[in-house]
Amino acid sequence: MEALFVSKAKEQEQKGQHHREGSQKAGCLILNRPRRYYKKMRNKDRRPAGFVVLFVLFELLKIGSAEPRSPVPEELQYLEEPDRGEWQMPERVIEALRLRESDVVADVGAGTGYFSRRFARQVAHVYAEDVDPEALSFLRREALAKVTVVPGKPENPMLPPNSCDLVFICDVLHMVENRPVFLRNVIPALKPGGKVAVIEFYRRELPVGPPLWAKLSEEEAKKDFLKGAFKLDKQLTFLPYQYFLIFTK
Repeated sequence: MEALFVSKAKEQEQKGQHHREGSQKAGCLILNRPRRYYKKMRNKDRRPAGFVVLFVLFELLKIGSAEPRSPVPEELQYLEEPDRGEWQMPERVIEALRLRESDVVADVGAGTGYFSRRFARQVAHVYAEDVDPEALSFLRREALAKVTVVPGKPENPMLPPNSCDLVFICDVLHMVENRPVFLRNVIPALKPGGKVAVIEFYRRELPVGPPLWAKLSEEEAKKDFLKGAFKLDKQLTFLPYQYFLIFTK
């Protein structure tokens, strides 16, 4: 996702790997700034008296922040581009989902937790799923409150049965090779009345997103879900570059 997804997609195209694989990033679905380490200051006694208080307050604010708390690995940085919020509109997306405080959400292809950490501020629990080891390692380092990290498989998110009010799949579905099998493996995770939300880039030339050949059209996505006995509940059009569909079972 610069044109975010463009540079990443080119790398994947060169490697011939644009599917959900254990060795590649899957998601939302789904970026080398060196890791930053903080050196201990030797002259601690020379700090102003209020320094420690300010530092603690700053760290507490970060707990509820929409920003990652850990340095993001280079290969995942495209998921945290500063301008992503302008077109991804995460707050408006979450508002449209009409979540309740008691809800449990699965973020499939969570990546860096871009949506997971936002969901966690509003619901009871979040399952952050991914198939990429680097993403899973990063999510574990984040150690977000109310978030359980789930190692998935390319065609099975491995979510607990009957656990989710919502399964959220952002910019991931186009990378799934066998979507009918994948969707069948999503169904057991849904609670009665549970929903699946899908966001994917329109299949046309755009300033962000994967290359045209890699995109999944809105018609194809609907067809896959309808074949899986899902029903289209809502079709939202406020995102500038992506379609946003909500299905029920």
